Amino acid sequence: MKKFRITAYILFIVSIIIKFISSKYSYIVEKYYSKNIDVYIVKFLSKINSTFGFSYFEILIYIFVILIVLSIIYIIYRAFKGRKYLLSSLKNILLNYLAFICFIYFLFIILWGINYNRIGLSQSIKNEYEITTNKDVSNIEFDEDDLADLYKYLIQKCNENRKIVNTSNSELENDNKSIKEMISKLENAYDNVELLNLNKLGSYSKAKVILNSKLLSYTSITGIYSPFTGEANININQPTTSIPFTILHEMAHQRGYANESEANFLAYISCINNEDSYVNYSGYFMALKYTASALSKVDYERFKDMTQEIDKDVLKDLNDYSSFWEKYEGKANKVSENMNNVYLKSNRVKEGTQSYGKVVDLLLLYYYLYEK
Repeated sequence: MKKFRITAYILFIVSIIIKFISSKYSYIVEKYYSKNIDVYIVKFLSKINSTFGFSYFEILIYIFVILIVLSIIYIIYRAFKGRKYLLSSLKNILLNYLAFICFIYFLFIILWGINYNRIGLSQSIKNEYEITTNKDVSNIEFDEDDLADLYKYLIQKCNENRKIVNTSNSELENDNKSIKEMISKLENAYDNVELLNLNKLGSYSKAKVILNSKLLSYTSITGIYSPFTGEANININQPTTSIPFTILHEMAHQRGYANESEANFLAYISCINNEDSYVNYSGYFMALKYTASALSKVDYERFKDMTQEIDKDVLKDLNDYSSFWEKYEGKANKVSENMNNVYLKSNRVKEGTQSYGKVVDLLLLYYYLYEK
């Protein structure tokens, strides 16, 4: 075990060095790691772990929890044998867990974490647009009027698509069977996304349902991407309006986009380019939520006036969405948010969980370049 500890500590130092160096060379990370090396790593892992429908990552979490419980029981048992035995056992167990965490961190960085240092999605979109149109958009900026225009556009799209959903058979039911059908339907959803050649990345395994989704809801986590197994895991205990969006969000992580706001944006793009009307609605609905939050902070009166244009069925969905998550607010939610905040900041997302609002910047950019 001592050899493993030493190896793990060395690998941890190596991972810190790799992380530091990669943070200085985003272009190299983008071109060689994210678009080439990592693509094959994730495809390989996701295909291997697609043998069964359950989440391998969830099983690994349960095993880890069981090991912690057994460790505590063992420490208690050793305590009865005397202080000397207790301290010796406690020291060994803590060092083993520290080594394990160091090794896991190394795997995280090598298998996927370097993607946090790739070129920002906003810059990639601008670069692609400039190449295809020969127009310079490097200095483009947006103001409150642009934000209001985007909000108006999303209101219109939500209203239109909600009516289509009402008159079709595509509305998603919040049960295991229909959600699995939706997951299967979205397995190749990125094949419809030409932006950044996402349609040419090839196939990955489809998303998986988290069995203990209700417990996960208390942390406000709607999905988890596992770099260790290449799985996009979905919390199915959430409003149906956000489920297609969540599936495609985790699938964006699977395709090497680590930043949360970027994954949200790509989920939106994939949703609105899908053939299913409910998937379209899910994308516009979630984009509307993000944009409404942004506009209300900078111009509340305009936000209030424009919100009156939202269809009553869309408003009901928005209220139902908020009411659902209010049921799960509490200490577990705050602890989870704080942990996620630390995780994001440790991976160069300086704004922490506040960076989720940056999806609006990407929505504004896309609306200006392709929809306006």
